[in-house]
Amino acid sequence: MIKPFHKLGALLAVASALTTVSSATAGDGTIGSMTNAPSKSGISLPEFSWTAPTLDSWWNGKSGTANWLGLGKTMGDYGLTITGQAKETFLGQVTPAAQPANAKGKIYGVPVDNWSSEEKLGFNYDFGTVFGLTGLTAQSDWRYRNVDGNPNCGYTGNAAGTVGASSMFNPNKDTSGMGVRVMSQYFLYKTDKTSDPRFLLKLGWINPYEDFLTQPESKNFENNAIASAKGIGGPVGKYYQGGKTYSVTSVPWSSSYDSWGGMLRGKPSASTYVQTYLGLSIAGTGGIQSTPTSTYSYNNHGFNFQGTAPFNPKSTAYGQNGVYNVNEIGWMPKLGADKLEGRYAIGSYIWGQNNNNFGSLSGNGTVWGMYFQADQRLTAVHKQVSAPVSSDKNPVDGKNPTTSSSVADKTRGLYSFTEFTFTPASNCQLPYYYQTGLVYKGLFDARPNDKTGVVVGEGFYSSNYNSTLPKGQGGAANSYASQFFSTTAVFEWFYTVSINKWLDFVPDAQYIVNPSGNGSTGNAAILGFTIAAKF
Repeated sequence: MIKPFHKLGALLAVASALTTVSSATAGDGTIGSMTNAPSKSGISLPEFSWTAPTLDSWWNGKSGTANWLGLGKTMGDYGLTITGQAKETFLGQVTPAAQPANAKGKIYGVPVDNWSSEEKLGFNYDFGTVFGLTGLTAQSDWRYRNVDGNPNCGYTGNAAGTVGASSMFNPNKDTSGMGVRVMSQYFLYKTDKTSDPRFLLKLGWINPYEDFLTQPESKNFENNAIASAKGIGGPVGKYYQGGKTYSVTSVPWSSSYDSWGGMLRGKPSASTYVQTYLGLSIAGTGGIQSTPTSTYSYNNHGFNFQGTAPFNPKSTAYGQNGVYNVNEIGWMPKLGADKLEGRYAIGSYIWGQNNNNFGSLSGNGTVWGMYFQADQRLTAVHKQVSAPVSSDKNPVDGKNPTTSSSVADKTRGLYSFTEFTFTPASNCQLPYYYQTGLVYKGLFDARPNDKTGVVVGEGFYSSNYNSTLPKGQGGAANSYASQFFSTTAVFEWFYTVSINKWLDFVPDAQYIVNPSGNGSTGNAAILGFTIAAKF
């Protein structure tokens, strides 16, 4: 447990360096002014101005870069907004669970603790600011990830023995799409600037994962099944027949997938919506890193704009394009006097690849499934607000008594989230999955910005898959011969300590039951923490 602290010291050193911002400015810290100056094209443009940040404004502000060293407002005046975050996560297994063996009987070299890094940048340009094209924006997102300093070894994040069949339950959600990666690049049109517009159209290099089955509270957790895959982005399946191993491609339900497509969303009423995505399914888009059982290694870094590239021509799992479609209908009520927000949704997905299936060599052209979501804010913390002071000369005389009212806090309170997914067993190792959790924001009056939560998630393995496993072959075809798969479950707790508006420290605890799914690995307890900063 010594390894994390030298990185923690480095992170604090960076934070200290940010405080040495130059103050060589005018008395009020502002250089220049902001006026509208006509350009030669007739478009009114703002003049440049800069407010240099102070130590106090940096620490008490909303950004670890002091709003990009004070230039954020000026960039916004021209229509450009830059956002970002950096985080370091350490997770260590505290139970000596046995690691599963590979096909040759050798133990996987999987460490029981890992340090992962992630940095993200997002650029948004609003065409309405300068050009008057109200509602039209362009978005460009980028990311970098590594595990233990290595951007090419995502599988080292599979602590606790969640290798192979149960990799969906990886304790670390940030081990896919390693290295530098281009994320979504798209144009977006909305009929209004709210987060819930009446009409929305998105076109370009996009990912339906960002718009469908959205569960914001699940993102507080670290386990990959809870925060990311949600039962859809399961492991790449395999089945065994005639002494050979065949692949069953899974749906890439994660932040590491983007492809050419479009997303359309409309609201039939104030509280209901319908949305659909149609795009390209690209094989091998996750970028396969070296694994203990493979001899090939590549990582496309998200730049596969041409579609599927011939990474491995001998494998049908990595050589074709298809069609990807996701649909969702939902109800977003505001219940009770406190108008507690909820989201109830039903969705379906179709991933078009030339997949084999469990127990048949003929193959199956699609993987499809459904999901059901029920998220609801349950309570709101109330605070007393005094009535306005009366202008009467005798404010407390019976005619103008002093009054106060109870007002619901906009964020503090208890939130719940639940979802269930189903995929036909012939195409999925985990056809059934559910998760349900609670998050409380502002549990203590003295710490109104802190939050804490608990969750449980569980996946149930396919009987079709079990029927293809070789029996009595002692691991000749795979490491799980004669061991059948049942369920894998994870329990997780977190507490976010909000240091200020842009810096969080988050302790985390996980307990994974039957991590490998087939009893070959003992239950695992995992402890860790995350340091996260917003730019």
